Amino acid sequence: MLKKNKSVFRIIAAVAVLLVVAYMLRHFPLPAEGLVLLKTVFIMLRSTIHVSLLAAWCVSVHRRLMDPKIRGMILTAGVLMVFWLVAKTVKYEFLVTNSHPIGRYIWYAFYIPMILMPLLGVFIVDHIGQPEDYHTPEWVSVLYIPAVSLLALVLTNDLHQWVFHFDDGIANYDHSYGYGVPYFVLLAWFILFSLYFVAMLLKKSRVPGSRKMQRLPLVIVLGAAVFWIIYALRLIKVDLTVVDCLIVTSLLESAIQSGLIPSNTNYQEIFNATTVPIQVVDRDYQPHYVSAGALPVSEEQMRSSAVGTVNMGNTLLSSAPITAGRVVWQDDIRKINALRQQLQDTQEQLSEESVLLQAETEIKENRAKADEQNRLYDRIAREVEPQLVKADALLHRIEEQPEHTRSLMAQLCVIGSYVKRRGNLLLLGEEGNRVNASELEYCIRESLENLRLGGAFTMLNSRCEGKLLLEHIVAVYDFYETMIERLLDDVTAMMVNLTCKNGTIRMNIQMGCREDIAHQVLADVAFPCGRITYDIMDEDVVIDLVVSGGGEGR
Repeated sequence: MLKKNKSVFRIIAAVAVLLVVAYMLRHFPLPAEGLVLLKTVFIMLRSTIHVSLLAAWCVSVHRRLMDPKIRGMILTAGVLMVFWLVAKTVKYEFLVTNSHPIGRYIWYAFYIPMILMPLLGVFIVDHIGQPEDYHTPEWVSVLYIPAVSLLALVLTNDLHQWVFHFDDGIANYDHSYGYGVPYFVLLAWFILFSLYFVAMLLKKSRVPGSRKMQRLPLVIVLGAAVFWIIYALRLIKVDLTVVDCLIVTSLLESAIQSGLIPSNTNYQEIFNATTVPIQVVDRDYQPHYVSAGALPVSEEQMRSSAVGTVNMGNTLLSSAPITAGRVVWQDDIRKINALRQQLQDTQEQLSEESVLLQAETEIKENRAKADEQNRLYDRIAREVEPQLVKADALLHRIEEQPEHTRSLMAQLCVIGSYVKRRGNLLLLGEEGNRVNASELEYCIRESLENLRLGGAFTMLNSRCEGKLLLEHIVAVYDFYETMIERLLDDVTAMMVNLTCKNGTIRMNIQMGCREDIAHQVLADVAFPCGRITYDIMDEDVVIDLVVSGGGEGR
């Protein structure tokens, strides 16, 4: 803090010295005649000092202020003050005669910054504390109307002389003039908006610290008001333009220094107060600002942080580029490391338990799988037990009657295909009570193909769509198998027309066999799921089977 105060004092002292030098150059005694060149040099030096100080202040504002809109408005005020100073120098120092109309209009132009700068002050306090995308509300924008009106009154004063009236004629405006009502309106505009600017600054202030420093803008604007009243009464005679620019600059700077206008200064105080381990280094990685909590970091580690995060054990070193250097900070990861070790230990413990649980689960799954397989095998065996008995009898007949091996093997294949397909239907039934109608077609087709091995003529015409109830498919297939098994020794030809649509099964079977055998087979056949009709003509048997009530076909 002491170092900062010394720096501020040196700047203020340097500015004061330069202003005193400029004042002395203005009042330095010179002969009435001659030394024109020296006088010109003094004028230029004085003007250069004023403009240079103001320009330097604008540069510092551009560097210090964070909000781009507030920064832009303050810089606009600085440009207006530079214009004011230059216009003053041109009018009073370089015009051959002050009575020239150009000099009068330059004088009127003095009021451009005097009218616009208070308006900028209103815009500045309106934007303080607002987000970057904030836009000036309409009620504030309405203030452009009186500002432009006052400016128009001043610039057109030659036409009406309401602002300044010239009692000795307009040609002698610079020697004898008075003030009209609009002038005092303009003066009130300047003073009242300055007071509004300070009042709103204090109202919006959220900065802790010395209240005396934050009241400094109010002291400055009240002093300015007193000065203007005294000057209007012509009790003092000074370089009004320079004093006004000094008042405006002091007012804005005091608001910045007191924290009423946010700025990115006082870095060292922030770094001393913060507990965050952070430092600002230049392009050569030499520290300029180091926080109290920052741990020692080597230049090599800081250079490595420019490529990626550097692990320093219990801290992570990171950096990011900034203007003319980098900001380097450290993240304390001791708690994270402790949690990581704890998680690692827990993970190892869970991993061991997981292996045991997985092994136990696999055993249970294998046992359940085996039980399920045994259950299905037992069920299949129960369902097809009669066919298994017939298959065993056929095997014995093949051993006893080798000369009939071909026809017996064909019958064995028919029974085997039923066992396979019946088991497949049983497995499908484990997934749901509806299966594709095409499964019935596959069953019939495979049975006919095996029947053909025994020398019988077979044909299948099928059109199966959608899904059917499993119990209907099983009932139709069992009926078909019963017919085949009973007529295995006598069937010579078989044609099947199968249609499955909208949950309805229609099957037409035409068989060639002896009439007496057909009567014996069909006499005691029962079919509980639908209706069955048959017709026996000599050696042909025609059977029609219909099963409905299976619901939607798809």
